[in-house]
Amino acid sequence: MSGNVELVRSTFEAISAWDIERLLSFYHPDVEFLPLTGTQVETGGYRGHDGVRAYLAEARDLWEVLEPEGHHYEDLGDRVVVEGTCRVRGRASGAESLPVCAWVIGVRDGLVVSHRACSTLEEAERVAGVERAG
Repeated sequence: MSGNVELVRSTFEAISAWDIERLLSFYHPDVEFLPLTGTQVETGGYRGHDGVRAYLAEARDLWEVLEPEGHHYEDLGDRVVVEGTCRVRGRASGAESLPVCAWVIGVRDGLVVSHRACSTLEEAERVAGVERAG
């Protein structure tokens, strides 16, 4: 398994544990963070460590459980495309869901420089510039 894939797995583990400081140790100080939901998604997402902290504070208010899990990782050198699921449980409702998700995680010099969630693997591959023979 590549170092980039291990890095991405570590970020997912930190998110699942709500371990913000550990998560930020894997992120570049100017990381671009674009989840599927959040108050800043429509305006370009969250930027830097403060932005990631802000998003996770919002998410913690909504979700009791937030557990991204990669099932397939494709290391493209400067980015990793991940296909998986993200288990969530509402803090107020207790309702649980396990939607299919995909991510494009940009990596440079051993740090995550961008983290973008997508609704489908096809969307993630488009974002990452992956072309499949067809």
